[in-house]
Amino acid sequence: MKRFSKLSIPYLIWMSLLVLIPIAILIIMAFQETKGIKIFEGKLTFNNFKVLVDDYFIESLWLSFLYSGISTVCCIFIAYPIAYIIARSHFNNRFLVLCFLVLPMWSNTLLRTKAIASLFMEGNIISSMLAKIGLELPTLDLYGKPLGVIIGMVSMYLPFMILPIYTVLEKIDKSLYDASDDLGANTFKTFWKVTFPLSLKGIVTGIILVFLPCATGFGIAEGLGESGLIGTFIQQNFGNNITYGVGALVSIVILIIITASLFIVGKVDKEGETLL
Repeated sequence: MKRFSKLSIPYLIWMSLLVLIPIAILIIMAFQETKGIKIFEGKLTFNNFKVLVDDYFIESLWLSFLYSGISTVCCIFIAYPIAYIIARSHFNNRFLVLCFLVLPMWSNTLLRTKAIASLFMEGNIISSMLAKIGLELPTLDLYGKPLGVIIGMVSMYLPFMILPIYTVLEKIDKSLYDASDDLGANTFKTFWKVTFPLSLKGIVTGIILVFLPCATGFGIAEGLGESGLIGTFIQQNFGNNITYGVGALVSIVILIIITASLFIVGKVDKEGETLL
């Protein structure tokens, strides 16, 4: 394998330029008082750490975790039956069914967010079409409301929950089901004692894949009228020329949370099969 080690050099250069160096700049900026990205001209300070006890930061972090937690739980209850049905079905081409589930992800996220937001507003395309045939559809009026944001997050990230759960369910040895039947277990007991425990690592992976982007992103929530989440908080600080240090510090905190989450995935799914 050593003779192929040189092939990793372009990858290491790429990772250094686009990952390690930007992270190092963020860490330096977190301890600086600077206007813009001027890491060699900034003054050393610990004032940026005051943001960690700021009420607005704590509220933003709490709302992010709350919305993301509810969205993740909703994704589990929706995705598990879908993944289970597909995995246990006798479709000739289950890959095609999965493609239909993933198909919306091939479109632009911003466009999908705007499309969902328009459904929550008065005069959307569906109500306009029904009005032409004499039917009136009540306006959902969910734009800027918690329920609207949660619906948007669930619709955006649901495939990230379905795929890892399906991957685990599809790889369960069918002989285990036969053994359960031979031992006299009914369908529910087989599911509870065999299927569900073996699918837990897919659920854990799905939780990470859904919870983290829901909690740290700002495009979807802001597109649906919610501007009080942690992703928007970071974006606002980087949009202000004199608060780059605060934005960098909060970004590092989020990065630590993401790294810890990936560590959990690595412990739960050592083979990485749910990420394939």
